[in-house]
Amino acid sequence: MVSIDDRLNAIIRELIGNGITLEQAVEAFEGKYIVAAMTASRGNVTQASKKLGVHRNTLHNKLRSQTMLNGFAESVRPPRRRTISHRSVSAPASRTRPKAPRNTPR
Repeated sequence: MVSIDDRLNAIIRELIGNGITLEQAVEAFEGKYIVAAMTASRGNVTQASKKLGVHRNTLHNKLRSQTMLNGFAESVRPPRRRTISHRSVSAPASRTRPKAPRNTPR
């Protein structure tokens, strides 16, 4: 059985050999890791953030900022059901009498 350390070393050698920068590698790995956590939690950001060990606001920010994750949360999360209130709202009744003048001291 190959250890995770050996697998990572092979991947790192391949990335360096292909001219991938550290920034590109980190962004790609982070994106794939977040996608896996979001998929496992069926788009629930709170559950995914717990799996990743980060605050949910951090995960929201990463989902918004990372190019490869742009729109990912919306594609995984089931659409929310919106309830529409059927209450009617009426305009306030107009006053029929004019306002009485105020007696204010000067």
